[in-house]
Amino acid sequence: MKTVEIKKGKDTLLGTLHKGVLSLPNSIGKSVSEISFDKKTYKVLESRIDDRDDLIYLTLDVPDGTGEKANEQSTEGNT
Repeated sequence: MKTVEIKKGKDTLLGTLHKGVLSLPNSIGKSVSEISFDKKTYKVLESRIDDRDDLIYLTLDVPDGTGEKANEQSTEGNT
Protein backbone atom coordinates (compact mmCIF):
# COMPACT_ATOMS: atom_id res chain seq x y z
CA MET A 1 0.00 0.00 0.00
CA LYS A 2 1.34 3.41 -0.94
CA THR A 3 0.14 6.92 -0.08
CA VAL A 4 0.16 9.35 -3.02
CA GLU A 5 -0.51 13.07 -3.43
CA ILE A 6 -2.86 14.20 -6.20
CA LYS A 7 -2.98 17.88 -7.11
CA LYS A 8 -6.36 19.32 -8.11
CA GLY A 9 -6.04 23.02 -8.83
CA LYS A 10 -4.57 24.58 -5.70
CA ASP A 11 -5.67 21.66 -3.51
CA THR A 12 -3.71 18.52 -2.72
CA LEU A 13 -5.59 15.29 -2.07
CA LEU A 14 -4.09 12.26 -0.35
CA GLY A 15 -4.96 8.88 -1.75
CA THR A 16 -3.97 5.28 -1.21
CA LEU A 17 -2.73 3.08 -4.05
CA HIS A 18 -3.04 -0.65 -3.51
CA LYS A 19 -2.76 -3.27 -6.25
CA GLY A 20 -3.63 -0.83 -9.03
CA VAL A 21 -6.64 0.68 -7.23
CA LEU A 22 -6.43 4.26 -6.02
CA SER A 23 -8.82 5.33 -3.26
CA LEU A 24 -9.27 9.00 -2.44
CA PRO A 25 -11.89 11.51 -1.29
CA ASN A 26 -14.80 11.85 -3.71
CA SER A 27 -14.11 15.57 -4.17
CA ILE A 28 -12.06 14.78 -7.30
CA GLY A 29 -15.22 14.30 -9.40
CA LYS A 30 -17.07 11.41 -10.98
CA SER A 31 -15.79 11.45 -14.56
CA VAL A 32 -12.04 11.00 -14.33
CA SER A 33 -10.29 9.51 -17.37
CA GLU A 34 -6.69 10.14 -16.30
CA ILE A 35 -4.95 10.94 -13.05
CA SER A 36 -1.39 12.07 -12.32
CA PHE A 37 0.84 11.51 -9.31
CA ASP A 38 4.54 10.81 -8.71
CA LYS A 39 5.29 12.65 -11.99
CA LYS A 40 3.38 10.03 -14.01
CA THR A 41 -0.06 9.96 -15.64
CA TYR A 42 -2.26 6.88 -15.47
CA LYS A 43 -5.38 5.99 -17.46
CA VAL A 44 -8.46 5.24 -15.34
CA LEU A 45 -10.03 1.94 -16.39
CA GLU A 46 -12.94 1.97 -13.94
CA SER A 47 -14.31 4.14 -11.15
CA ARG A 48 -16.58 3.26 -8.26
CA ILE A 49 -18.03 5.62 -5.66
CA ASP A 50 -18.61 4.60 -2.05
CA ASP A 51 -21.29 7.00 -0.80
CA ARG A 52 -21.06 5.73 2.79
CA ASP A 53 -17.43 6.80 3.20
CA ASP A 54 -17.50 9.51 0.50
CA LEU A 55 -14.59 7.86 -1.34
CA ILE A 56 -13.95 7.12 -4.99
CA TYR A 57 -12.04 4.04 -6.09
CA LEU A 58 -10.18 4.31 -9.39
CA THR A 59 -8.82 1.20 -11.10
CA LEU A 60 -5.70 2.37 -12.93
CA ASP A 61 -3.86 1.05 -15.96
CA VAL A 62 -0.61 0.50 -14.06
CA PRO A 63 2.26 -0.81 -16.23
CA ASP A 64 3.88 -4.15 -15.39
CA GLY A 65 6.93 -3.99 -13.20
CA THR A 66 5.76 -1.24 -10.88
CA GLY A 67 4.84 -3.62 -8.07
CA GLU A 68 1.40 -2.05 -7.73
CA LYS A 69 -0.43 -4.00 -10.45
CA ALA A 70 -3.38 -6.02 -9.22
CA ASN A 71 -2.76 -9.73 -8.81
CA GLU A 72 -5.40 -11.26 -11.03
CA GLN A 73 -4.87 -14.80 -9.76
CA SER A 74 -6.92 -15.67 -6.71
CA THR A 75 -5.06 -17.14 -3.75
CA GLU A 76 -8.29 -18.09 -2.02
CA GLY A 77 -8.43 -21.77 -1.14
CA ASN A 78 -4.71 -22.37 -1.78
CA THR A 79 -3.73 -23.78 1.59
